[in-house]
Amino acid sequence: MNAKDKVIALRKEMAKEKIDIYIVNTADPHQSEYVSDHFRERAWLSGFTGSQGTVVVTKDHALLWADGRYYIQAEKEIKDSGFTLMKLGRKDVPKVNEWISRYLQKGTRVGVNEEVFSQSNFEELNELVKAKGASLIALPSLLGRIWKDRPALPSGPLFEHEIRFTGQTAKEKIGVVRKELLEDEADATIIVGLDDVAWLYNFRGADVPHNPVALAFAIVSLEEAVLFIEQNKLDEKMQNYFAEQNILVRDYDEVSDYISKLEGRLLVQKSRISTKLYQSIPEKAEVLDKKSYVTMNKARLNEVELACQRKSYLRDSAAITRYLFWLKDKVKTSRINEYEAALKLREFRSAGENFLDESFTSISAYGPNAAMMHYTASKDNSAILEEKSFYLIDSGGQYLDGTTDITRTIALGELTEEEITDYTLTLKGHVNLAAAVFLEGTSGLQLEGLARQALWKHHLDYKCGTGHAVGYVLGVHEGPQGISKGSTLPLEEGMIVTNEPGVYKEGKHGIRIENVHAVVFDGEAMGDRFFRFDTLSLVPFENEAIDPGLLNEEEIAWINDYHREVYEELIDYMVSDEEKEALEYACAPLRKYAMSYSEN
Repeated sequence: MNAKDKVIALRKEMAKEKIDIYIVNTADPHQSEYVSDHFRERAWLSGFTGSQGTVVVTKDHALLWADGRYYIQAEKEIKDSGFTLMKLGRKDVPKVNEWISRYLQKGTRVGVNEEVFSQSNFEELNELVKAKGASLIALPSLLGRIWKDRPALPSGPLFEHEIRFTGQTAKEKIGVVRKELLEDEADATIIVGLDDVAWLYNFRGADVPHNPVALAFAIVSLEEAVLFIEQNKLDEKMQNYFAEQNILVRDYDEVSDYISKLEGRLLVQKSRISTKLYQSIPEKAEVLDKKSYVTMNKARLNEVELACQRKSYLRDSAAITRYLFWLKDKVKTSRINEYEAALKLREFRSAGENFLDESFTSISAYGPNAAMMHYTASKDNSAILEEKSFYLIDSGGQYLDGTTDITRTIALGELTEEEITDYTLTLKGHVNLAAAVFLEGTSGLQLEGLARQALWKHHLDYKCGTGHAVGYVLGVHEGPQGISKGSTLPLEEGMIVTNEPGVYKEGKHGIRIENVHAVVFDGEAMGDRFFRFDTLSLVPFENEAIDPGLLNEEEIAWINDYHREVYEELIDYMVSDEEKEALEYACAPLRKYAMSYSEN
């Protein structure tokens, strides 16, 4: 079926249930950002493959909401599908719930998939719907009735994440959770996030592409620690491991029944738990809606995790630096496209120690394609790289000792004045944030303007956050901290965040410069504690794309210091004399007036 046929079939199922509005969100039962193919209902229905988006279908409308990262991509992917793109974030475009509120009449029935719709979203929407005399219905997936070739649930194997990488045993982590339960006078906590479960119990899986997690729930009480997972994923070694850590293993689909028998005060994060699972909680139980203890605990890397993360970033930085040198030479002598270039980068990474997988599908984008923030080249649709303009590569690796994420925009040849200016302003914003020193209690929201100011002065902006958290051998996008409009959580020592401002001009170019930072202690004065960012990513910037006339002395000094560190840390990883010479050239000091279009 094409998208139009799928919508017609969905409307027939809606009519059977007397549903007037049906919402298809992007989620699985764990509210994961990236989901296994089995749960990609929104992508299957609409044809839009981005990681975020919401579909609303009525008798007369088929609408797709996508944010600024995906405007260009979404327009291309839903062309001729019958869907209308709602550009989330535009002043003239209502949000999903606002649009639904305008559409509602007395008696209107709104339907959602109970298995993947979060309880917090259900409660928020239910208040709006009831105020209009309408009703909100949580029911089994209607798309499940018409998606005939739906992929099966994933069944990847598990492996133990060893103590040399974790720094804490699962027993110790469970002990911390129990201590926190006692502090909150709670009896048990229901842990839903796949990353939280894997981190708490020190295992990794293979159920979500590029994310080493497994479909699982965890419940920790003062007496028991339980893992709910399909047991065919466990070999004898893993069964013995869980027994040694005093973790009881139950089947994945037994979680609702287990929850229905819980008593007392239960800690539940409503934004992560599905409406279906929430309804399993006994009425007599008291619910404490609070962010998972595990989410907060794993956000602050311990000394072992942070040391491992540094090692993985060093190896990863060497791999991508060598790749960029290789690519610049390759373009001069051979035809290579975006897809082939991304495959080559995987070769460089996989040759390194502890490699597991890429941390996401690489964004390998040349010229105008890079203006699509989440562009994906394919074997059949991929641009040839030429000796001019910019090539953007946003990529990362999963290693036993870390998860990496980095973006570089490189000059393949001659650049225009506009390209050089946009690159320099992006780098200026990046440096201003990277060099920040901030008071304890400062959030990413308060810091974000440091990266945007250099661009705002030239009436430029990027329609995404400036930075996100990176998991530890888990998701490349992971909360709760970040650097964006919604990042109100104070940054703490040991937290990891990205720094990735950019300029995106449709039909011209896309520029993004991304490093990953660890929050570290910077000193104390008059009773106040201060933090700064320690940069983990060590890959040269593009000196030939920089206009020093747009930078001040402090910014130039920061770039020169950074390049000095890059050279010192990477030189021994360079394999050939040519690579060593290329690194020396790439890390050469900037001089204030080496080139300055801004003065012409």
